[in-house]
Amino acid sequence: MSITFKKLNTLEGLNQCERLQKVVWGFNTNDIIPSRFMMVLCKHGGFAMGAFDAETMIGFVFGVPAIHYGRPSQHSHMLAVVPEYRNQNIGFKLKMAQRKDALSRNIELITWTFDPLQSKNAYLNLNKLGVIACSYEVNFYGEITSSKLHSGLGTDRLLAEWWIASDKVKSILDDRAPGDEIKKMENGAIINSTEHDSEGLLITVDVNLNLKNDVLLFEIPDSIDKVKELNLSVALRWREYVQKTLLHYFDKGYYINYVKVVQEKNMRRTFYVLERQTKPYQSMIH
Repeated sequence: MSITFKKLNTLEGLNQCERLQKVVWGFNTNDIIPSRFMMVLCKHGGFAMGAFDAETMIGFVFGVPAIHYGRPSQHSHMLAVVPEYRNQNIGFKLKMAQRKDALSRNIELITWTFDPLQSKNAYLNLNKLGVIACSYEVNFYGEITSSKLHSGLGTDRLLAEWWIASDKVKSILDDRAPGDEIKKMENGAIINSTEHDSEGLLITVDVNLNLKNDVLLFEIPDSIDKVKELNLSVALRWREYVQKTLLHYFDKGYYINYVKVVQEKNMRRTFYVLERQTKPYQSMIH
């Protein structure tokens, strides 16, 4: 299998993005971004790149012009890969193409939103791409959309800030291990105590909102989809804990810098690593 990548700037190419929105998210007509509108945005500062197996599009990324911190940026509104092609680094390569294009236009910041309870996506964003997150949106797309993926838990989102020219991002993409960051993770104070209930599901027993340590660790379920499938009420409690905790600590000047993954026997434990923000992050990126 040979996957190729092609920039999209014609209606013919962008039409396939409509099909993938249905395949990946199950959107109905009301929630699909039309190809004509995508083309207008791509002609005026936006970006779209498709991933293809032969002539069939199997993934795409789509970004729109934006302003953050008073400077030109790009908001990456959609990244889609059809299920049978996932876990093959296709999404990562699409993001790399987006970064290369943005740097060629002197854009240093790309943003997007992601579900704070989706641990694998968080790991990709924070640990493999090098984003940070310091802002939390409650029900960003509304309580309900036409996608079954959004059903049951609302659409709370973290805003990813990808400072694509920063030393952190360059170091991660060059595969240089951030040894000092790993040491900081080991000394982080635990925000929430957890245990497994009678169904074997991870639950939070207590949350400490009074910590002032420089580094904090907040555990989330390794797979919220499994939790939601087995017990929706437990999943809803996780949404409430995550919302309350991150809103509180963001307000206190913390941001999420990494995901810490611990393997304990047959169990994976996943923690957000929060660090105290001593000055505006955009002034710390170099």
